[in-house]
Amino acid sequence: MFASITSPKNTKKFLVAICLFAFVFRVSVMFALSSYRVVSDDTNHFGFGWEMGRVAASLAQGNGFSSPLPLPTGPTAIVGPLFPLLLALIFKVFGTYSTGSSIAIHIIQCIFSSLTCLFIYLCGRDSVGVASGKLAAVLWAMFPLNIFFTVTKIWETSLTGMLAAVIFWCMLRSRDSVSVLRWSFAGALLAVASLVNTSLVMLSIPFGLWAIWKNRTRISRPVIFGILTCAAVVSPWLTRNHSEFGKFMLRSNFPLEFRVANNEWSYGQKVEALHPSNSLSVNRHWQSVGESQFMAEQSAANAKFVATHSRRFIFATLNRAIYYWTGAWIKPTAEFPNSWPIIFATSLLSGAGLLGIVQMFSTKDSAAFMFAGCLLIYPIVYYVTTSQPRFYHAITPLLILCAAHWIVIWRKKFSANQTSITHPHYGMAHVP
Repeated sequence: MFASITSPKNTKKFLVAICLFAFVFRVSVMFALSSYRVVSDDTNHFGFGWEMGRVAASLAQGNGFSSPLPLPTGPTAIVGPLFPLLLALIFKVFGTYSTGSSIAIHIIQCIFSSLTCLFIYLCGRDSVGVASGKLAAVLWAMFPLNIFFTVTKIWETSLTGMLAAVIFWCMLRSRDSVSVLRWSFAGALLAVASLVNTSLVMLSIPFGLWAIWKNRTRISRPVIFGILTCAAVVSPWLTRNHSEFGKFMLRSNFPLEFRVANNEWSYGQKVEALHPSNSLSVNRHWQSVGESQFMAEQSAANAKFVATHSRRFIFATLNRAIYYWTGAWIKPTAEFPNSWPIIFATSLLSGAGLLGIVQMFSTKDSAAFMFAGCLLIYPIVYYVTTSQPRFYHAITPLLILCAAHWIVIWRKKFSANQTSITHPHYGMAHVP
């Protein structure tokens, strides 16, 4: 079976088959669990996409990009625009918070998740080899964390995972290039990704540093065009936010996300009662002062907390960093206990991914710097805000590819050792 997976033959058929398998598998799980059902409760379907679902409903009803919370709060920038716009389009076609919309959204998420198999393979093919890319695609097709988020949650998680793989592949092909067209395309892709999940832009940093170092005499013009293209694509959103809030920004939610996880009542975990989506009184305060003033208040509270509780903040950051990679809290709480199945699964994937990167460095593979850089830089913002499985999920395509590479290399070494044991004189010159 392993040989058929790693065989270089019939690659197109393999990719079509694995993508179809991943799609059918996810859709089947969705219908088996009935996770598409819309549950009526006293929050008026807030759990249907949470903040993104609320903004999408506002758009579908003609009220603009606004009101991400249970109570209306006016214009917002706490979420990126593209995924809510997609949800709003589906709401217009199938109905707001309807079963038809739920099925359509989940199927689209299944499509994003399934196409990730293709881009994981392409990342592998252009970095660590076809065999590793194929094995990683198979592993992703059956990856439980991705299936969970794809079929049970309405959020940009599956799209973010796919875009992470797309960005990595695109930047792999651009890092040694001085083509203005290629860097302009990369800039446009990064802009689109930033309008889904701003953290994805961090993945470009290792590639940009590599390109500047390797092609420093010729890279300035392509990089400038890439930056200009990126700026042009995001400019309508930046202009809109400047008009509504008085400053250019991609997102406004950092002060809030920092506050709910860095406070006197937390050791790094998120305190749900401080978030306006879980507290009616906080939601009403936001409603009365507006988003700009609310975020300014959160920023002031954050500065005061860090100044007066610096040791607690440092511990909380360390606690979140450990949790991000292992699934284990140094200091768990009643609301966030340690779970051994989660710890085992997360630690296993992180450890296998690390082994794959070590293997790349040992063979002086230039892709090692790219993988290590992306995995090192991407989670930094979550170390200081909130650490959750869906934030870890975004880089799992890269981790799975690194792990697959380690497995492929280990299997080759194991097979070679078995051959040498079975045929101890194999490969030796004949001595008469």
